[in-house]
Amino acid sequence: MNADNYFSKRVTLTAKGIAVVLMLFHHLFYDAPGLVDRYAVSAKPLPWPVLNSLSFYGKICVAIFVFLTGYGMSVNLGPKNTVHRQRYAISRFLKLECGFIFIYLLTILSSFLAPNRLAAYFTEGHAKGILLMAFDAVGLANFFGTPTYNGTWWYMSFAIFLIFLMPIAVKLHEQFGICMVAIAALITDFGIDASRAFAVYLFSLSLGIWAAQSGAAGKIRSRCQNTGAKWLFLAVSLILFVLFSAIRIKWGYYTWTDGLICLTFLAFLFILIDLIGVRLRLMEVFGKYSMTIFLTHTLIYNHYFSSFIYAPKNWFLILLLLAAVSLGCAFAIEGLRRLVRWDSLPIWHI
Repeated sequence: MNADNYFSKRVTLTAKGIAVVLMLFHHLFYDAPGLVDRYAVSAKPLPWPVLNSLSFYGKICVAIFVFLTGYGMSVNLGPKNTVHRQRYAISRFLKLECGFIFIYLLTILSSFLAPNRLAAYFTEGHAKGILLMAFDAVGLANFFGTPTYNGTWWYMSFAIFLIFLMPIAVKLHEQFGICMVAIAALITDFGIDASRAFAVYLFSLSLGIWAAQSGAAGKIRSRCQNTGAKWLFLAVSLILFVLFSAIRIKWGYYTWTDGLICLTFLAFLFILIDLIGVRLRLMEVFGKYSMTIFLTHTLIYNHYFSSFIYAPKNWFLILLLLAAVSLGCAFAIEGLRRLVRWDSLPIWHI
């Protein structure tokens, strides 16, 4: 595997970091209108319609994570045969479960802060309630349509689906190449429910796979041998990113614009970080802890400490506060996980 054909881990971490901050922004000011109203949040210096549009745009974070899943797993699956691809998918699933179950257990221990949330499991008796908790604990509540302690965890079911889909998707892309990207772009017009995550994000996933298999990063690298070419490609990728983002904000077309935004966004970061040498270290830190922040931030701002998080009143200060608190909690949780040697348990290494 030629590393020059792919973007570096620094690019991946930076992209994840930016995506997780966009997620915080989206959830704070678009997905929580009741809290925004209750705590009289100010949009200054922006008008509220602009902040509303931008916070809705923040949902692009999901497409970025899906694109990175397609890209990263394609890079790792590419050199492997069918059996090893199956084993890799299982190991990736166990790694996901390792992190999620640990945080789920911590969440249940913290449930005394909002005990009514546990009651949703037990509306049909204690025996079924335990089963529903088990579904939620392994990230399958959204798959079964059962109660979950945290609505943000819907993505866990989708992430598990993507992990087991990837060996098949990679094989299809190897066989049919750009045709699979075209099918992914058009599939919602032919009987696939456009409201489902699979339909919405399939194009983003497919573009991620294509970008890895085509060695797009290597091709850009080969054309950026001098400083002028690097800055030209950087400007082009930025212009396309802004263009696709503007189309998404004004007219939608989310199935297509999400994927194209992700592609140009990652191209921009690749040129900026790997070719020009700029480091966005704070975003790299957020990227390193993005999974933990994703799993816990809703508990902080919505379930347990709403009045504290929204206390600054101004949207920017609220975002900074939640980002800082979420990152601090992630540090603590990951430190505890290392202390108890959670990742060393045999169950995660079958």
